[in-house]
Amino acid sequence: MDTSLANAALHPPVLDGTNYNERACQHVISGWTPPKRIDEDGDNLIKPESDWTTEEVKVSNYNSKALNVIFSSVDMNMFSLITNCTSAKDAWEILQRHCESSESVRRTKLRMITSRFENLRMEEIETITDYDRRLRDIANEAFSLGDPISN
Repeated sequence: MDTSLANAALHPPVLDGTNYNERACQHVISGWTPPKRIDEDGDNLIKPESDWTTEEVKVSNYNSKALNVIFSSVDMNMFSLITNCTSAKDAWEILQRHCESSESVRRTKLRMITSRFENLRMEEIETITDYDRRLRDIANEAFSLGDPISN
């Protein structure tokens, strides 16, 4: 067996700028529900997969891809929180609620990040690339806390 194929099965693909799927990401934002049909009594029932249209299958696959990325990106403790989710949006919202900090903790983290940014200096033995990486790490941390650092 080709080891590169075996490794690909164990790790989700790395975003390299050519494989971004905006429609899959859209399901984290808008959510997904299985296709439904109305029966003769007027009840709204979930359609059997064998009756799904091509478009319904495509949309389901986008949700599945987004959900797979989320499942593959969390540790076992987090995974246990979302293991029964069938919608990427539901999984994301559970993780978001679980991981969000209180406002005072967020402000403290932002103060620490701001201090690191203000004290950031390029070391003599450091390359521009290494310095840029440290700068971007700080900017990404600030952005994730809702306070982006402008260019």
